[in-house]
Amino acid sequence: MDFTPTITHSVSLHDGRFELVEWRWPDMIDFMIGEPALMLEMSLPPLATDASAEFPDIDRGNRCFMGTMFIRYPGVMVHGRGEGGHIRVLRAIFSDQLATAILGEDDVPPVQVLQGLLDIRNDALRFMMRLAMRELTTPDTRSTDALEALHRLVAVEVRRLFERQVHAPSGGRLASWQYRRIRDRLLESDIAPSISELAALCGISVRHLHRQFHALTGSTVIAYVDNFRMSRAQALLSDRDMPIKIIASRLGFAHPNSFARAFRRATGMTPLHYRQSISGSGQDDDDAP
Repeated sequence: MDFTPTITHSVSLHDGRFELVEWRWPDMIDFMIGEPALMLEMSLPPLATDASAEFPDIDRGNRCFMGTMFIRYPGVMVHGRGEGGHIRVLRAIFSDQLATAILGEDDVPPVQVLQGLLDIRNDALRFMMRLAMRELTTPDTRSTDALEALHRLVAVEVRRLFERQVHAPSGGRLASWQYRRIRDRLLESDIAPSISELAALCGISVRHLHRQFHALTGSTVIAYVDNFRMSRAQALLSDRDMPIKIIASRLGFAHPNSFARAFRRATGMTPLHYRQSISGSGQDDDDAP
């Protein structure tokens, strides 16, 4: 299968470029690919929520979750699986010179760091990428100066991300088996675990969980769990036969209004409006806020 994307929008910049790419794949995909350039990638709605990946040349069989914002470390082969369909991805691509400044001269980082880079939870990066998306896709008013500025800001934040995850002392990060236990617990049930439950699963204190989880992922464990639940909510909302009040209950919310507020904080949309946006329907559900 040809994994070459179709480039729908692209702007070359001083130290790289922004581009919007898309694929039209079968319902389920299984791919093996490596990227020569350093790039930050952000998937655009509708989003798949069950993608996974491994690094076959480094740690075959040790699969991890692949999120909606990620970096595939340059030159490292990734074996991924997930839902196909119409896939759209915004990329911030960095020149070789800028990539060297970001990555440094170190060897390929440990596998747990590579796994963390496949599921980046960074609100600043997501906000900047959304601004770049808006600028890139409005050619009538597009400003190259604005895109240059955004590209520089993204590069600065990506370098900070690498300083936290790649160049930090390994003893201060959550171990890969501990991270997998957290992922497995989140996949087992739609009801959010308590932080003390996750700490017990990892065999560490709550205080150490907070510090080591942030060192590995750049996110707080609370924000990570919340984002995971909202990703799960998006998947459930794609099933129009499931009432929104049932989804709220399934995710552990006492009332649909509580679910609607949490979902809106995370996505900027109500559950109903999100469901309409992915279905192309303007009809209202009769049970949803």
